Amino acid sequence: MQVHLLAIAVLALAFLLGALRGINLGAVALVGGGAMVLLVTGKGVDELYAAFPADLFVLLIGVTFLFGIAAVNGTIEWVVDVLSRSVRGRASVMPWLLFLIAGVVTSLGALAPVVVGLVAPIGMRLAKKHGISPRLAGLMILHGACCGNFSPVNLLGATVNSTLERGGLDPSPIALFLANIGYNVLLGVVIYCLFGGLQLWRAERGTPALAFPAVGQPAVATVGAATIATEPGETSAGTSAGTSAGTSGGTSGGAARTSAAGSEAAAGPPSPQPLGFDRIKGLTLAVIVVVGVIAMVGKVDLGILALSAAVILMVVAPKSSAGAAKRIAWDVVLLICGVVTYVGLLNEIGTIKFVGDAANSLGSPLATAFLICLIGAVVSAFASSAGIIAVLIPLAMPFLLSGQISVTGMAIAVAISATVVDSTPFSTIGAVVLSNADAEDRDYTYRGFLSWGALMVVTAPVLTMAFVLPGLL
Repeated sequence: MQVHLLAIAVLALAFLLGALRGINLGAVALVGGGAMVLLVTGKGVDELYAAFPADLFVLLIGVTFLFGIAAVNGTIEWVVDVLSRSVRGRASVMPWLLFLIAGVVTSLGALAPVVVGLVAPIGMRLAKKHGISPRLAGLMILHGACCGNFSPVNLLGATVNSTLERGGLDPSPIALFLANIGYNVLLGVVIYCLFGGLQLWRAERGTPALAFPAVGQPAVATVGAATIATEPGETSAGTSAGTSAGTSGGTSGGAARTSAAGSEAAAGPPSPQPLGFDRIKGLTLAVIVVVGVIAMVGKVDLGILALSAAVILMVVAPKSSAGAAKRIAWDVVLLICGVVTYVGLLNEIGTIKFVGDAANSLGSPLATAFLICLIGAVVSAFASSAGIIAVLIPLAMPFLLSGQISVTGMAIAVAISATVVDSTPFSTIGAVVLSNADAEDRDYTYRGFLSWGALMVVTAPVLTMAFVLPGLL
């Protein structure tokens, strides 16, 4: 027992040092894990290395490398421009577009890490281009992907339902699926309101529909005597000296500059060369699509696929891929892998089971349900949601079989508590989104994800208790 309490204390100390000293939390966690295995458990450093998440390490490197190539050769820029035109440049609509895309694809059976790995690089670039907060774009992608987690054809949904069936219980797949969608849609509304979505909407009220004459050309609208160029960082051509007002930042939808009424007439809309779609962009896009399809249908590891695809592109088109390796987010790799390694060590030495057994020893079914959901939320914030759910459902079996708690309600509570916390920067999909944020925005995005994820850890076990209240389900 003392070992388990000490292990939890070391984790808390690592977070404290990371927060107060600005040290990479992953490095602190690795040092703490080394101290635990060498000085306390006596199991040797091999125990620590065994907990290292090699799959997550390869995933982060492979995805950021592949999309780093797509960024330097202009493919992502082209896709971002096409998506911008699809919503006529309305930045206020783009977060919901990302939410919808991620949700639909996961509902069709794709795993969330695969979907987020493909959507995040484009979505975060789209947000940067249109002045959308990276926190808003990233969290909408994450919770959009969470919407489809418990579709009957998704791995997580199938895991919960089959585990209950094997235990002699009667699952309700549709209720689980719909409850999870509803919870994440409500979170999407909260995220949109808290992280700048309303400001984007207000900034666009009264703005006329924008014209997109060609891919790569900035949209231009005229309001009265003012000409507005809506592409970030660009101004309308020919705007002469006079009073100018700019709207920019994380909530304005772009750095637009407006010439004041009464100034000289604008010379006309700008006419830069459209962003071309060449052979290299076509090849890169085709490779990314193939990687996504194979990962979704063939259930092949996305990290290995992405890394292999990146190497192929480097071999085929070395000049257009130059500098892509520098875009691998090594600081994020250290941060995530260090923390996940330590949590894996906690699982290996039995700390996670110790906490779960303590929860099951309580006399109150509601208190036990709450503690199981809390354990799921805390551990899943750093580890695999699928793995945690596979552990928690069997832990809940003894009192579910007693009939004191709704089986469907408990399944919903555990499922939501263990997955909405994937918005932390330490989860697999949270790490993928964070690694695709611009280097200059990464610390800001990390702090936002950390705060929101902590809120999810605290609130999800409490709010989902509504599902297990007697008589509700």
